[in-house]
Amino acid sequence: MAELKIGFVTFNPGSGDGDQAVTVTGEKYEGRVQRTLQVEFSSESGNVKKSTTINQSPAAEFVKIDSTASVGKEGGTVTINGTSNSTKLTFSLTPDETHPLTLEIPASYQAAGKATNNGATIADDPGAIGPFAFSIVFSDIAENTDLNDLVNTLKVTAAGGQTANTVITQTAGDPFLEIDKDVINLDANGTPQTINVNSNTKWTISQAVSRLVRKVMK
Repeated sequence: MAELKIGFVTFNPGSGDGDQAVTVTGEKYEGRVQRTLQVEFSSESGNVKKSTTINQSPAAEFVKIDSTASVGKEGGTVTINGTSNSTKLTFSLTPDETHPLTLEIPASYQAAGKATNNGATIADDPGAIGPFAFSIVFSDIAENTDLNDLVNTLKVTAAGGQTANTVITQTAGDPFLEIDKDVINLDANGTPQTINVNSNTKWTISQAVSRLVRKVMK
């Protein structure tokens, strides 16, 4: 006899003749709330009917998120994705102590396709019946002018206290060095003047030509 699928349950066989053992198998379930299916066994003659209720236990509350994310040295936007079955998600940031990447938690993120405020209850509770996708976007990330990678860690916390982290890294910037004067004319007394250096790396001063040029007075 052929198997029969009703809702999330498969019966094998789906029909029979006389005494018969029926195997009842459920689909994998990641919803947070128990789900129930009621089915009816009916005889072909005599109009005899018997019903049975099949309950499937819920999955534990969970949250998963991209473990890493990267931003180019030029800055811009980064999107971080995850899945959960929680009733609400709360995001927080922990910048690296030595080389912090400056980020701000956006006011809202996408949960099951709907804009949702950080820490707010998710509309229609999609996690009750299965996992839903969520994403959070960090925009207007500034250019990295530091010679080191910049790092910040995003933590997402589910309503039940479960957590997941994303380490966000911005690529190191390019070295630069600028001075505000191309020429300095010292007077005969050698009165000090100032050259302002603007740089993100260590620098030194060295002679750019092999000999000093002396102007001969006639």
